[in-house]
Amino acid sequence: MRLEYLRPEIDIRTSRGLVKDVADTASSIREPLTEYQTMLELIHQDPVLARAFDIISDFSTYNGYDFIGGKRTDRQKLRDLFYSKLNFNEILPNIVRTGCYYGDTFLELRKEDSKTPNELHVLETTEMRIEYDIHGKVTGYVQRPFKLVGLSAEDILDKEKTQGIFFQPEDIVHFRMKWLGSQVYSYSPIEPAATAISTKLYAQNYLMKLFMNMPPRYHMHLAGIGKADYEKAKAELQSAKLKYSKTIAITKSSDPQSKPTLTKIDPPYDEQLLDIMKYLRNEVLTITGVPRSWLQESASENRGITEAEQRPFDVRIKAMHRNVFEPPINNKLLPALGYSRTPTGSESKLLLRFNEISVKGETETLQNAGLLRDMGLKPKALVRYLDEHGIVGLDPSDFDEQQLRKNMELNPSRERMDKGKSDMTNKLGEKGVSDAGEKKIKEQDVSVRFNRYPYTMS
Repeated sequence: MRLEYLRPEIDIRTSRGLVKDVADTASSIREPLTEYQTMLELIHQDPVLARAFDIISDFSTYNGYDFIGGKRTDRQKLRDLFYSKLNFNEILPNIVRTGCYYGDTFLELRKEDSKTPNELHVLETTEMRIEYDIHGKVTGYVQRPFKLVGLSAEDILDKEKTQGIFFQPEDIVHFRMKWLGSQVYSYSPIEPAATAISTKLYAQNYLMKLFMNMPPRYHMHLAGIGKADYEKAKAELQSAKLKYSKTIAITKSSDPQSKPTLTKIDPPYDEQLLDIMKYLRNEVLTITGVPRSWLQESASENRGITEAEQRPFDVRIKAMHRNVFEPPINNKLLPALGYSRTPTGSESKLLLRFNEISVKGETETLQNAGLLRDMGLKPKALVRYLDEHGIVGLDPSDFDEQQLRKNMELNPSRERMDKGKSDMTNKLGEKGVSDAGEKKIKEQDVSVRFNRYPYTMS
């Protein structure tokens, strides 16, 4: 009898190397790399950044997802489970937006009177800490629903014991938006723009104070006037101020040599400040990758520039799907739900796959699939090609080869020309038309001349 060791598909990966911050002896716990609460406040005070992340979240989720591989019945079970019981459609935008804000998203797999998770909850990233060893192996997660300001590492550990909520590694799915090197935490996606955002906030605060305390726009100097007359004139002008939209500063002089004047004061705001704010806005948009024309008006933008900006954005969204969100879901969430192995009678195991995000991408994929079909690609390989390119939800049994060629018009432009018109392109003469075509043209010419001149002179 031969015994064969079967390696499990899901295992815990560890490294012989050490994580980056393990040599930091100043702290007994490893905190996140960035202050999550600070990042949140920066985003909430910057409308451009908040809107950019809303756009990323919408584009990442609006076209949905489906399941590939496995059996058709199992895929339908997963659809029902994700759409209704797990409420994944509502949770998914939260996962994406949280990752954009902080870099880290923690999804709790809750087992409420069940052997498998039947509830999903996005945890508050600003309160989370990861526990891991010197090689980066995660040993647990802890949520700390209390403020850390003014607490030492020992105080935090003591408070965690009484107020903290601890989770086992298998109870959390951790999504990392910007994973670098040996760090367990993700770096913040917006940290490179933190300086530009802070500077922009200072500029906006300056403008707010400026409009709250508008300086006078005109200066009126009253010459040769005493204090009593000055106060009287000032009161009269202030009482009539309701008729004016601009304030007036009034001064006086008892010197008979001075002359009364009315001087316009230049506006206090500088056009260069607006240019600086535009520069700062562009710096922020550069970090997000969202096309500038979507968030600000520009007379220099045209269709070519917009399409050139759209392409990197589409690539980023697809990279987020394939490299950030799909691997944790397929490697941790689906196995926890009982879909870790290839079902009997199936060539591949079940996987979640996001749909193609753009109509242009779908059109190109379908056109290429039509070319491959015309080259003899079988339905099974055709479905695999569509799955890999985001046209998800089909099954090889959905395609009948004869009906496929008869009814499925993926490339209508490849159809043959109408047989009634084919003689116009064969046996062309010196004039570029066939004999039959030239005869038809002459008949039409005679008919036109007859209809135009129906009477002749006798």
